[in-house]
Amino acid sequence: MSRFTSHSIACLALFMFGCVALSPAQTCSDSTACNYTLGSSNSIYGLDVEVVTVHEGGLLDGMTTYRLFFVSAHPDDFVSAVFGDSESPLMVQTSTSFFQDALGGVTPNGIFSALYPSFPTLQYDSWVTIGIEGVPDATAGQADVQVVSSAGQNWQLNFEPGFGAAGSDVIIDDSDGGAWFTLAGQSNGNVDADGRVLLGQFTTDGVLSGMVNLQVFPEGDQSNYVTTTLSIGGAEEECIYPTTYYVDTDGDGFGTTPVLLCGPQEGYATEGGDCNDNTAIAYPGNPVELIGDGIDGNCDGAESCFRDFDGDGFRSDDSEDIIISLNNINCSEEGEAYAYDPIDCDDSNPDLNLADAAGNCIELSSPEEGCGNPGACNYDPEAAEEEDNCEFLSCRGCSNPAACNYDPDAQIQTEIICEYLSCAGCTDPTATNYNPEAFIADDSDCLYSGILAIGPSVINFNNVGPVMTYTNEVYALLPPEAIRLKRVMGVKDGEVRLRIEPFGALYQSEICGDWMPHDMLATVDVDGVEYTNVDCLADSWFTIGGSVGSGPALLPLGFDPVALDVAEAFDSDLLPMAGDTLGWEIEGETGGEPTNHCTELLNRPGCANSVRIARLTMPLGESFFFQAGLTYTVAGAGERSITGQDFTDDSSISSESGGGGEADSDDAVITDGEANIVNGCLDATACNYDPSANADSGNCDFDSCAGCTYPDAENYDDTKTVDDGSCTFSLTSNACPFDTNGDGLIGATDLTNFLTSFDTTCPE
Repeated sequence: MSRFTSHSIACLALFMFGCVALSPAQTCSDSTACNYTLGSSNSIYGLDVEVVTVHEGGLLDGMTTYRLFFVSAHPDDFVSAVFGDSESPLMVQTSTSFFQDALGGVTPNGIFSALYPSFPTLQYDSWVTIGIEGVPDATAGQADVQVVSSAGQNWQLNFEPGFGAAGSDVIIDDSDGGAWFTLAGQSNGNVDADGRVLLGQFTTDGVLSGMVNLQVFPEGDQSNYVTTTLSIGGAEEECIYPTTYYVDTDGDGFGTTPVLLCGPQEGYATEGGDCNDNTAIAYPGNPVELIGDGIDGNCDGAESCFRDFDGDGFRSDDSEDIIISLNNINCSEEGEAYAYDPIDCDDSNPDLNLADAAGNCIELSSPEEGCGNPGACNYDPEAAEEEDNCEFLSCRGCSNPAACNYDPDAQIQTEIICEYLSCAGCTDPTATNYNPEAFIADDSDCLYSGILAIGPSVINFNNVGPVMTYTNEVYALLPPEAIRLKRVMGVKDGEVRLRIEPFGALYQSEICGDWMPHDMLATVDVDGVEYTNVDCLADSWFTIGGSVGSGPALLPLGFDPVALDVAEAFDSDLLPMAGDTLGWEIEGETGGEPTNHCTELLNRPGCANSVRIARLTMPLGESFFFQAGLTYTVAGAGERSITGQDFTDDSSISSESGGGGEADSDDAVITDGEANIVNGCLDATACNYDPSANADSGNCDFDSCAGCTYPDAENYDDTKTVDDGSCTFSLTSNACPFDTNGDGLIGATDLTNFLTSFDTTCPE
């Protein structure tokens, strides 16, 4: 039971919550580059190596004492740990050796500054730390810096052999790893007024170099942290400069306005030349050029139009004999016609265009007649009023502004030809099939279902409990009408499949391992002291809405719970017979109700109606795949089923959930700690200025908020925030300005009011 120590509890406390891994810091010094280390708007973290003293004479002659500082652009960041392992090696190296004073230690926890006058070399001892340089000041919230080494790589002893012997490099790169750290709530890790946290002091006559990995809580938010790798010295890496991208509004892969970005971003394309960025059916080289749609589909400067040989506004029915419009791609030139123009019953005679029910052209009373109806498309003001050779089709347009084909310029406005499907879609941003380009809401088709794995929620790299693992919790995302998740399952050769890969890599606790968590204990008693049960918290299990110590009892379907811990595979397609079922379901009649898990799921689409279904712990560097069918109940409608799948790994969160594959959720994930780009307008004078942006999107708007902002003006507009000089003021708005009391008479009272205010300052 010795494995449950305060030391291991401290490590666990460090690595709760979700993680976003940041890429190694660059040492590019050009502030115009994407990977500029510190000082640019895209930069977050850096390292400062400060020279404390260059020693001349005495025991330390020829040596230099350096201090290593973490530097942050955020004033409230908290550094909790410096760590390394085989996946993320840590190295603090010198070309010679490190000076170690006989009274010093691995950390400065036991160094008293009062000893410096009697032992002057003690203040130049080499040590690692987080924030402190001597005995911690408990009144200021400081505490000892703690260290941990693996059994096979004792970096502490190598760095600090003891008795004043010189120390060697700090190298942590084995599979178990090691670290020095401080706990949340202790002030050691808070950045100082200069945005820095002290990480170590190193005295050497050699060249200092290496790299360190840090765990940082951005803005001090203890619900989430990031890890970043930062370089110590070494050669400057090649700078990476912005690349030209193009604004791609319609998402067809071709854009218009060029912008400089440090990497691909949604809404931008690598190719320019789009001739119409309002529709995805127009782009250079498009193999599909629709006839007569009024759009240059392949951006060749021409549009394929139907013919109108007789020029009467009715088109030919021959889709093979088309005309290429070079001068006007809207198919409105002489002899051209749109696809939606009515078909001419006789395209050689402008007087014959309408057909009767039998398909025969309707003969007009006189071919020479014009149209005397002002409401007709072919109205002729010189025609007699009784002349009725009129047509009302060629100039018709949709009159409903809410329609996809609304045409405000059409001569004849009608709703008969309006359509509402081509531009309809799900407009709910929380749905998995949200369509940002849809401008007609059809939210009845919105999907909120699938499976989403969030990870990692816990990382362990110490030698207590599972070593070098990460833990993910899997959630079922249910449609809004779902009131209870009843079953997680797959059927051999059926429409739904249940599989978890690689199942054999899952961590299974020997102490408290169980296939469901509701009877597990989150704490353990050791000699009368209650400790966090690290091993149980990392165990892998299945549930429907439960967690450690809570949740409904489950029934296993198609597997033996006793043998589950040693199972190498978990896949319904591996069952013996077609129709056999694999999975788990709630034993009773309660439990599995969906709730809001948006905090745990980082606001993923559908997170407000979700149910936890599993916790899976795996070795760092190993990814897993989860696929399942979900059976849920609907009030008054019995049971329904959906299916979904997802994958994840130890450094990113990816979702391809989609409620039976009907829609994908492309969840953006920040993985670059040196260039987390937020596009937006950077001009503070613009209407749409975005103070959170760090890359110019090129779409600053200076017009929509401009207007008259003076309340006393005649044309004051309270919706405008930038004055454009258009205000107008009237000096005669009051027909009787000297009638100060408003009684309709200029009298003694008005004079008294004036004298009372005489010689006073007017309000601004």
